[in-house]
Amino acid sequence: MEEYNENKEHNCKKHNSDHWIKFALLLLTLFLACYLAVYYVLDQMRHAYYIPSAPIENIDRIMREQDRLFNEMSAFPMHNSTMFAIKNPVETYKDETTDSYKMIINLKPFDNNPNNVKIKINGNRVDINAAAEKTNKHSEKVYTFNQSFVLPEMIDEDRVTKEKIKHKYVITMPVEEND
Repeated sequence: MEEYNENKEHNCKKHNSDHWIKFALLLLTLFLACYLAVYYVLDQMRHAYYIPSAPIENIDRIMREQDRLFNEMSAFPMHNSTMFAIKNPVETYKDETTDSYKMIINLKPFDNNPNNVKIKINGNRVDINAAAEKTNKHSEKVYTFNQSFVLPEMIDEDRVTKEKIKHKYVITMPVEEND
């Protein structure tokens, strides 16, 4: 019986040491798994958010390509160079001597016809819509212009005057008098 107890004690000690070895190996495995998981996640983040520190080396090539594409665009009929040459046809300023605002509209793009220009005044807001169509043998061009102005003062709509002087359309908008 004593021998049995000795074997039992010996087996228990051996069994306890086996548990500690298994526990240590389990902890080591768990540590390695965590380390590899963190390493993998950090590596993925590094690749996802990688921003090169060097400046773009091919910027000259990109700019040349962009210029070439813009030059090709001018070959299309809808991108006629004369269309881009038209400047803003409206000049606005305040005439201090008459206490009024003046708008001078260039009528050349609109067939020199003031009927092609529509002006709507509402309070201190002025809306200008103009359109003209030009046709010749091979092409048809439509010029349109829309712009709204908000003036710092209210306009007296009853005293607005419009007159054509050569190729200019002059609109005089007196400021509303405050009583």
